[in-house]
Amino acid sequence: MKLVKQIPLENGLTVSFFNHNHRYFGDYHKVRVEITCEVPILEAYFATPDEFAEARASLGASAVFRRSLEQMGVSTDELEDCLDRVIENFSNHSLSYLASPGFPRKLIQKEMANITQPNRRTYPD
Repeated sequence: MKLVKQIPLENGLTVSFFNHNHRYFGDYHKVRVEITCEVPILEAYFATPDEFAEARASLGASAVFRRSLEQMGVSTDELEDCLDRVIENFSNHSLSYLASPGFPRKLIQKEMANITQPNRRTYPD
């Protein structure tokens, strides 16, 4: 795993891109980019101190947004271009969501809902 890029966001968070590429056959590679954004658990995100304490006990000091993007069948001479395209595509389509002021609270609420109601899939608004 190699850190290839970090992008600071307007809401104070930082998005990190990690390269997990590997060759799987001959000159063919699987390009895999892991995207992470660590969100600190802040008391301001909760209605009561008890909710904050429960979140800290359940999640620790932070919650992590994590996505993996993959592309198969990439030749060696196309690796860097493919990696750049994957990062650019994610940045163009998803970075504004992660940079929104409400994203940290929504992510933490989703993570807490997944803990308290594990059979219910939740998605941030």
